[in-house]
Amino acid sequence: MLSPVRPAVLLVDDDITLLSILSRRVARAGFEVETARSGSAALRALEQRWPALIVVDLMMPGMDGFELCRRIKLVADLPIIVLSAVDESEAKVSALELYAEDYVTKPFDPDELIARIARVLRRSGTGSPQITLDGGDVTVDLATRLVTTAGGTQQLTRTESRLLQVLAGAADRVVPTDELLDRVWSDADGADPSYLWVTVRRLRRKIEPDPDAPRYLLTERGIGYRLTSGTTTAASRA
Repeated sequence: MLSPVRPAVLLVDDDITLLSILSRRVARAGFEVETARSGSAALRALEQRWPALIVVDLMMPGMDGFELCRRIKLVADLPIIVLSAVDESEAKVSALELYAEDYVTKPFDPDELIARIARVLRRSGTGSPQITLDGGDVTVDLATRLVTTAGGTQQLTRTESRLLQVLAGAADRVVPTDELLDRVWSDADGADPSYLWVTVRRLRRKIEPDPDAPRYLLTERGIGYRLTSGTTTAASRA
């Protein structure tokens, strides 16, 4: 199995009372929690560590949530849930279209936010920004889209990173081709199976010791693909 993780969530809000309440509730739900009271503090926290998901209040003094989300998305494709005390459709649509996976209007029940965090992480494919294979022989940082092997470090494309996220979320289980196409490529892309085949070949060149005899990214002919920890060496070739 892939290494178990406790997904980290960064909560960003200038309301210290709300931050205290949310951090306790989210931690009890099984997440690691970090907090920041401003956009600049959040960016400083991200210099040290990338979480699995970020919750951002839109209406903060100084750097507001929109600007913080914009800066985050420039460097990492992390899932974001935005909070706002104003349920304005224009703000909601803008946030969802530009940056966010979900939108929560204040006041709200903390349990609702926890449920939305879990749902967004499931949709993203993994609750962890890092995948470890063979006990560390291969590490993939999904936040920065970097893969490190004995041969060095390489950059993943956004599509390669999304594909790994989905496969890691179903660790050691087969994900059907149709599901991968639906979750990795948008409808506008007009994706077909050839997109998936090409992306799998590129990924294998980056993560496999021998791309022609894959250990991690395995083909289940006629069904789909499976990501393993590397303990299973028998594999089909794409």
